[in-house]
Amino acid sequence: MATIEEYTGGTIQKGIQKALMYFDTISSPVPDDEKSRHIRQKIDAFEPFLLTPDQAMGYIRSARSIAIGERVCRALNPGSLFTESVFLDDLAIEMVRAGKARNAGVEEARIYLEKSSKHPLIISKVSGKHQEICPSVPSECVYWRAEKKGIHCLKRKA
Repeated sequence: MATIEEYTGGTIQKGIQKALMYFDTISSPVPDDEKSRHIRQKIDAFEPFLLTPDQAMGYIRSARSIAIGERVCRALNPGSLFTESVFLDDLAIEMVRAGKARNAGVEEARIYLEKSSKHPLIISKVSGKHQEICPSVPSECVYWRAEKKGIHCLKRKA
């Protein structure tokens, strides 16, 4: 699983980039080889869930800290559609401290999610807790690209 330090230091993008490059070189479904099992294990550690806006707001309302900042994988696609992630709790604090996000309140996060309503919301685990809510861009998102290649990693939150 990724750590807060990997997010604040930017090394998370290296792992995402390797996975995306791998997906570009293989056919579907993903072969059952060592590299594919490694990528699947890494992705599964994030425990990504698709969220409804109401579910996302539940996480936001219960957070101790909230921040909004550029989605992590956008750095790999600088010409892409600009969307930002909502960071929660310790990840929010550290992303603000690293200058990669700005503090936000519940209402600002709600308004932001409404503006991003055409993007599927995904929550990911960072340092052992679900702390990143991303309005994903499926053509660029490592989770959606994994799904397209046959690695079923996106679950729905009950």
